[in-house]
Amino acid sequence: MTENRRFYHLKPKENFYNSETMVILESMQDGLLYSNLLLKMYLMSLKSSGVLLLNDCLPHTVQTIATFTRHQVGTVERALKIFQEFGLVEILTDGAYYMSDIQLLIGQSSSEGERKKKERMRLKRQNLLPSGETDICPSNGRVDKCPPILEYRDKEIRDKSIENRE
Repeated sequence: MTENRRFYHLKPKENFYNSETMVILESMQDGLLYSNLLLKMYLMSLKSSGVLLLNDCLPHTVQTIATFTRHQVGTVERALKIFQEFGLVEILTDGAYYMSDIQLLIGQSSSEGERKKKERMRLKRQNLLPSGETDICPSNGRVDKCPPILEYRDKEIRDKSIENRE
């Protein structure tokens, strides 16, 4: 039996680098370093819901952030002050750094979801999966048209479109 693990990923919006904050940040002296550091800090905080923790229990320090991101300590110190001014980072009562807007950038999936996605792609390549069908039922190999949550939404959309035609 496969282990069902969670995978997290950053999914910044299309205009992430064109946002006012990022344009100002990157226009500063060492701004590109700060931008790179910010993304690395986001990645470091994914598993702990935005809190920078070392080994899932100890708060990161400026020194450990510098070590893990491969930036100089002085750069990290200056960047953290700027990130706090912009509201990108907060310091919690235990001294841990919290990435304020991480929830806007987080996506997650599970190994089970990845397995299903690979199987859908395999079936699609072999032309065995009709377009519009999105999920595989692992117990009997049948194809479900929609995950249960979307089924009601899709039915509602179909009902409304029928009403609009009449």
